[in-house]
Amino acid sequence: MNGTVFGSVDELNWAAVGVSILVAFVLGSVWFAPGVLGNYWARQVAHYTGVPETEIASAAARPSSLLRWAVGMALNVIVLAMVIEAARGDSAPEGIALGVAVWFGFAATFSSWPPIFARMPWEWWLVNNGAFLLMQVGTGALLAVWR
Repeated sequence: MNGTVFGSVDELNWAAVGVSILVAFVLGSVWFAPGVLGNYWARQVAHYTGVPETEIASAAARPSSLLRWAVGMALNVIVLAMVIEAARGDSAPEGIALGVAVWFGFAATFSSWPPIFARMPWEWWLVNNGAFLLMQVGTGALLAVWR
């Protein structure tokens, strides 16, 4: 693409992207902390999969799992930064609106398939999507302000 439909990767503020990745990781880590929603999330996954909660929680805390999550968040933040750049978002409200739009258009819709078709609990969807939305709002605001 020539950079007119999506913001060019060359035009991104890579410092803002890096900090946004860290912000997303911190927000997600707090959201899924055992004392916040982590135990509830593990219970939902355990109920659906039959894997014990302790095993779910320990697998989620493994460095390899956290690294894969960080890579996924990095890709998400880069794409969101490109969307914000293309839309010329330059304020926190604009970044938040674009983050919500990307969340609703992709994360919320695509992640609804397991509860719809595989009968995963909707509670699992709500916990995951609450985290996705929080991360999109936080990174969207930061990326738009720090262009």
